[in-house]
Amino acid sequence: MNSSLYGAGAEYALHALLILASRPEPASVKDLATFQKVPERFLAKLFTRLRKAGLVAGREGVTGGFALARPADRITVMEVLAAVDPDRRLFACAEIRANCALFGAQAPEWATAGTCRIHAVMLEAEQVLQDFLGSRTLADLGCEFERKAPGAFLADTRAWFVSRKRARTHAT
Repeated sequence: MNSSLYGAGAEYALHALLILASRPEPASVKDLATFQKVPERFLAKLFTRLRKAGLVAGREGVTGGFALARPADRITVMEVLAAVDPDRRLFACAEIRANCALFGAQAPEWATAGTCRIHAVMLEAEQVLQDFLGSRTLADLGCEFERKAPGAFLADTRAWFVSRKRARTHAT
């Protein structure tokens, strides 16, 4: 079984925010979900969390949607992950160090005093990961993507969102 520290929510949110970072106008959750072929309801829940975290701002109405609440170079990957997957930890120590068969009913003080060494190493690793993810911004990811993607794809993406918005405004 494949398992990851961060799930689909983190991936959906980061991809959707990268789209917003490349657009001058807001985009609806429906359009973002349709464009990425991801579940709209799930993405809407993620955007509720992103809004509460101050990462996106919503605009009401037919031409509304979401936009980044601040520039992409001021939103870190770690902020996004913390918003969509709060309280995610690299390791959960079960304190099994007190369970040795040689200890009987009560583990000696030396065995359980202080932080478990395994837990301490995992906490240090988690901090390194958080520091790294805190050093990367949406703008960093966007620049990397723009270098990779053909210009025609970027133009087609912009045109797709414009046509979706135009269709909504003409439908009212």
